[in-house]
Amino acid sequence: MNPPSGPANPSSQWPAEQNLRSWLSHVDALGRLGRVRSRVDPDQEVSAVLERLDGQRSVLFHDVASAHFPLAGNLVLSRADIAEAMGCRPHETATRYLAALTRPRPWAQVPATEAPVFTQRLDEETLLSRLPLTVQHEHDAGRYLTSGLLVVRDPTTFATNLSINRMLAIGERTLRTLVLPGRLRRILAAAERRGVDLDVAIVVGVDPLLGLASQAPGTDRALDHLEVASALRTTPLPVTICPANGLPVPADAEFVLAGRFRAAARESEGPFGEFPRTYGPSAPAPVIELTAGWHRSAPVFHTILSGGREHFLLGGIPREAALLRTLRQTHPDVVAIRLTEAGSCRLHAVVAVREGADGSAMNVLLATLGGASAVKYAVVVDDDVDIHDDEQVGWALATRVQADRDVLVVPRTAGSGLDPSASNGVTAKLGIDATVPAASRHRHARMRVRPHRPEWIERFLAEAAMS
Repeated sequence: MNPPSGPANPSSQWPAEQNLRSWLSHVDALGRLGRVRSRVDPDQEVSAVLERLDGQRSVLFHDVASAHFPLAGNLVLSRADIAEAMGCRPHETATRYLAALTRPRPWAQVPATEAPVFTQRLDEETLLSRLPLTVQHEHDAGRYLTSGLLVVRDPTTFATNLSINRMLAIGERTLRTLVLPGRLRRILAAAERRGVDLDVAIVVGVDPLLGLASQAPGTDRALDHLEVASALRTTPLPVTICPANGLPVPADAEFVLAGRFRAAARESEGPFGEFPRTYGPSAPAPVIELTAGWHRSAPVFHTILSGGREHFLLGGIPREAALLRTLRQTHPDVVAIRLTEAGSCRLHAVVAVREGADGSAMNVLLATLGGASAVKYAVVVDDDVDIHDDEQVGWALATRVQADRDVLVVPRTAGSGLDPSASNGVTAKLGIDATVPAASRHRHARMRVRPHRPEWIERFLAEAAMS
């Protein structure tokens, strides 16, 4: 695999010290950070501001009512932000992430006595009430922690598992936690079969790379998510050991909470607004009881707006990388893949195949729809179409597709349980072949502008911009 190219704009590179506060300084220096100094209510006022500025500005709230710490949100505005953090170009994010999955890197251990995150202990009597937890949507069940990286260890491989789970705060020490199918659920189930509690650490206030690493596919039990994060960085990730339970945690996170899943305990959690921008239902959920907490000096808490760009992209790019790896194993002509924002970076996929690979598009469609259970709509295009340009994809659909020839419907397949149009997670899937058959390429030749003096065009454009 070729090494990733550098960022399109080297002056926008993120500093080598990669953590939440350096990321905030980075977006501030680029003019993308807004500050709210007036007091805001955590009940839907924070989320209203973040929703209005989603995709436009990151926000730092200096005064959240009843909380003791400032709050940051909208840390990722676009795929370009992710590319800046990863040190690559926007269209290379899935490939760069796939490289980190293929070649994870050991972290750098830091003594707990030197770790910034353990600078100060949280008051154990007010573990949750001092934090700026928010009610995001009108019908949410209560105050939620949406950005915490939940850290556990696989008891068989001892690999560290990170995940972002929605957590409903109850009182000062209880979090009711949605645990979807995946490695965390398997680890928790194994502990409950033994009748024991499962130790956890909850990390809040990290950079986008750690958020991305937490979404690495959990099919490989030996994959350590902290090592994936380390591979995404320019330098190894500083990691320390939580004194409460021995779990590894990022040394320069803003907050760490320690606790345990109570074996077999289930309590009602939800509803909560989810990635399809509809509500996930209420259901019995595992329960975490907190025992301790720490934070850095002058810490900043972090919230992820559910249904916002940060939510979509942190989850979407790792899914793209996993699907790209799956497709290339049997279809080497696959060039790139994108899970679109319109489909919450979960439900809709666009795949580019090498132009001239006649006859394989339908096979790629079937592999795409089967390779990611949440994907319910997939389009395959030739690689002369920029899959990151919605207008070009729409153009391919308009000029290269005949519905009676190029559309595939697969009924009654497993889909996303949060898709409101599905029935108990069972959905129909749609595939569209928007590639050009080899015999018809002369009819689909694209218009090109080829000036006789191409070297002059930039000069002309500069003159036009100045006038």
